[in-house]
Amino acid sequence: MKRFFCVSFIFAAFFCPLFLSCSDDTSGNRINPIYDLRPLTRVSQKFDSTIQRPNLLMNRKKRLGHWLVPSGEEMMPGIHDASFRESAAIEKTYTFTYGNNAHLYWTEAIGKDSQGITVATAKQTLDDAGFPMRVLWYDGEGNFMYAYDYTYDTTLYLRTSVISYLDDPTNDPDVGKDYEFENVWNEDGILTTQSYVEYDSNGVKEYEGKWRSTTIMNSLRGSDGMGYDEYYREYKAGLLTYQEETTFDQDGYPEILRIDNHGDGTFEETYNAEIAKTAQGYLESLIWLEAGTDNKEWKETFAYEDKGLLKTFKYYDWVDNEFFLYSIVTNVWYQNPVNGPTGGLSVYFESDAAGNPVGEYEKVDWTEKLKTRHYFSAPEEEALRISESLEKIRL
Repeated sequence: MKRFFCVSFIFAAFFCPLFLSCSDDTSGNRINPIYDLRPLTRVSQKFDSTIQRPNLLMNRKKRLGHWLVPSGEEMMPGIHDASFRESAAIEKTYTFTYGNNAHLYWTEAIGKDSQGITVATAKQTLDDAGFPMRVLWYDGEGNFMYAYDYTYDTTLYLRTSVISYLDDPTNDPDVGKDYEFENVWNEDGILTTQSYVEYDSNGVKEYEGKWRSTTIMNSLRGSDGMGYDEYYREYKAGLLTYQEETTFDQDGYPEILRIDNHGDGTFEETYNAEIAKTAQGYLESLIWLEAGTDNKEWKETFAYEDKGLLKTFKYYDWVDNEFFLYSIVTNVWYQNPVNGPTGGLSVYFESDAAGNPVGEYEKVDWTEKLKTRHYFSAPEEEALRISESLEKIRL
């Protein structure tokens, strides 16, 4: 059986539901005004030359089992350029400008280093309702860095798709893609499914799938979630080499998993799930058995906070006729300080039984004026800090 590590450690700040459009200022909106926070500046400070950039993308090579996905945040400049990875003690400051028709989303950005030298510029195109359609990043000399296309549900204030390009698509509509995904949200702004495709450096498809949340009742609006892939496929040189398919029961929990190890359409492995639920109907544990036998393969357990948010996820292997604890993932949730439509966020990391990090992890400080994300390469060893000065606006 193929076994891959189950969790991608990802950070994200995501967009959540708003039941009035940004241009709507009806009497209801006047009575109950809606506010949110937008960035004015972003300062990136790197203290440790050994840290790798935060993993903004999902590593699709994964261990069988539940895994976490981001719903798709703005790619944060200053984290993923080469100079930031290769040098120590770097500080860069990005300033955002909001043009006509802009509300939460900037139209121009400029980044400078500690000497005041321009290291990056960007322009973001907004649609008629003020939502991003495309952003283009260039370095200080005007060379292409990054490009993304977006779509939004302008009623719910939620991002519904992202395409990342390998090169500048301005004059070449057929430029290769890096990755793309599409999100589906429920009426409460909870991520329910995500379809995704990732490509190699030549723009040839490497992975694709459709993820489905099993923590719809246990996530913040606009944030990410944990779940299973309805289907997952791997390709090499454009040819299918491996695939998984999962069916779900009427409550949306995994029921049957099938695996085709060679991509030839023959599913050699089939597993059935034994599920236990909490009194509230949340997923409490899941044991996978080889179909037609009592042979146990692995187990997953879940614990929740008092308000029902997912707190920990544990993965067990079946070894010598007993379950052996393989990993613990602890989840920490952060509420939007003004309860705005961009919603909250969560961070998660591998931990010990007490919830203490055992490797890289993140902490967030978030007020109406400032949001700071601290990235640690090891316990109490801060390697990277990203601070945003914020402005509260009425929508």
